[in-house]
Amino acid sequence: MAELTRKEFYGLAHECRNYAMRLANYDQDSVNRGLCKEWNAFLPRVRAYDTLRPRLDRLQPARGITRAIVLGAALLAYFFVVLVVVRLIPQAMSPLLLGISAMLIFAVALIPPSVYGTSVEAIEGRVLVVVQALEGLLDQEQFTEAAYFEVRNVLREAAAELRQQVSLNRESNWR
Repeated sequence: MAELTRKEFYGLAHECRNYAMRLANYDQDSVNRGLCKEWNAFLPRVRAYDTLRPRLDRLQPARGITRAIVLGAALLAYFFVVLVVVRLIPQAMSPLLLGISAMLIFAVALIPPSVYGTSVEAIEGRVLVVVQALEGLLDQEQFTEAAYFEVRNVLREAAAELRQQVSLNRESNWR
């Protein structure tokens, strides 16, 4: 495990703020594979610090399963069912099974992406946990007064941006 130096702490605080600002540009309900890969690379790097690891152990890696992947798998299953139904099932049952399997594709399309993948909002919540862990460690670090207030303001900006995005998404879903 690595020790979290003041320079790394300062850099990590700025990185979290920039990360929060970038996340605000994406649809909060969607799953973005690039952002999931970025989170999956960021999480082990942050957990490598011995002072942050206990606070971040419960964070999970992101699942980059998008709607397109799920629909593609559903279509493959549908075509497999069609081949099986045409070859093995009697003529009377074929239309029923084909209709049911086609309806399953539409049902899969209605499932929100956050059920099978990690949404941008969930990634924002996880970054917020990292920011809060850094805020908790801020008083323990030996910064100069100017650097302390700079890091504190950066972490507050990141936390405010992340909370605002999560809050806006919650309000838009309640309507």
